[in-house]
Amino acid sequence: MARIRRLQISNFRSIQALDWVPAPGINCLIGPGDSGKSSILDAIDLCVGARRGGTFGDMDFFALNVDVPITISVALGDLPLSLMDIDVYGEFLRGFNPGTGEVEDEPRAGLETVITLRLQVGADLEPVWTLFSERAEQQQLERTLPWKERAA
Repeated sequence: MARIRRLQISNFRSIQALDWVPAPGINCLIGPGDSGKSSILDAIDLCVGARRGGTFGDMDFFALNVDVPITISVALGDLPLSLMDIDVYGEFLRGFNPGTGEVEDEPRAGLETVITLRLQVGADLEPVWTLFSERAEQQQLERTLPWKERAA
């Protein structure tokens, strides 16, 4: 089962910006009511959950600002072999350094191979899920994660 190595959220509900690298093992979200715990869990579910879509409204944007898109990026590690297929996902495979928590755009020896799934929602309220890497973006490559892979 894939594991979240890094979570980045911007402009989603009460979260203007969050960049979180979960610690190995079990992580707990602790805080007072209305501090964003449920928003973090909802963001993860919306981005990588086994659903084919999601509905969004103006209330889902931080401070109701629909001019700044919602962006949720989840770097997934501990990948099944099907997601590490270089012929299919090669330009989207990246490297995670557990010592620094950084995701590097090129996988290399000593780094865990990860893939980043990104959900973006603009003013049109239509969610768009894509795989992300800087090098693929520079090459103007786009790829989605097939439903069977998301469901797994």
